[in-house]
Amino acid sequence: MTEAVVVSGLGTSTAVDLGSAIDPTVFRTAWSRCVDLAPRPPERMGPSGRVAGPYPSMTGLTRMITGELIGARVGELLMLHAGAVCNTTTGATIAYAAPGGTGKSTLTRRLGKTLGYITDETVGVEPGTWRVHPYPKPLSLRNSDTDHSKSEHDPQGLGMLVAHREPRLRALLILRRDPTIISPIWSRLHLFDAIVALAPETSSLGALDRPLHLLADLYRSLGGFWLVRYGEAEQIVDRVRALVEES
Repeated sequence: MTEAVVVSGLGTSTAVDLGSAIDPTVFRTAWSRCVDLAPRPPERMGPSGRVAGPYPSMTGLTRMITGELIGARVGELLMLHAGAVCNTTTGATIAYAAPGGTGKSTLTRRLGKTLGYITDETVGVEPGTWRVHPYPKPLSLRNSDTDHSKSEHDPQGLGMLVAHREPRLRALLILRRDPTIISPIWSRLHLFDAIVALAPETSSLGALDRPLHLLADLYRSLGGFWLVRYGEAEQIVDRVRALVEES
């Protein structure tokens, strides 16, 4: 009988059968923030209620857990392929959406030392209220600059701060990383361009009620979306932090 652990995120939960290839102690350490979100039986579970192996790796298991949690909130949350951090005092949250492999986890690691860690993968936002449901999974970081493989890292071990109890989205960035850029370029997007840029970085957008109107409502509520072109995370950390701390 293999050990099963209940993991929570995005306001839902799933049971994870660890199997023989995953060390329970290693898993519980890496997923400590998500396991701690479920101190009592969860009110709702993912669509199948369980993630089962075999798993190719911890990173592969992370993808399966993420897929299960996302699947449970289809049609309920606006889910962004984004990282996010928050002001630990006010709960004001900034999300930064971008395709995979463009530096979201690296930026999150830098910001999470002074701001609350929400996620480095999927931001779940309640339509209308813009409440954010945290998913503080292990950070998926590249093993080296030349190696595209990733490994999972415990947020606690990386010194990431715990998020506010009721985070709400206050700013949204759309990131475009280009290593040749020396000085970052920040610009406000017009509504149409903002929707076109953000839509590909969502999950199951079409399952939401009036999805384009929803994105327009979010755009107006936040005072617009930022497009940020940058070379390395260090170039934008201070300004991102300032946006959160001012909220």
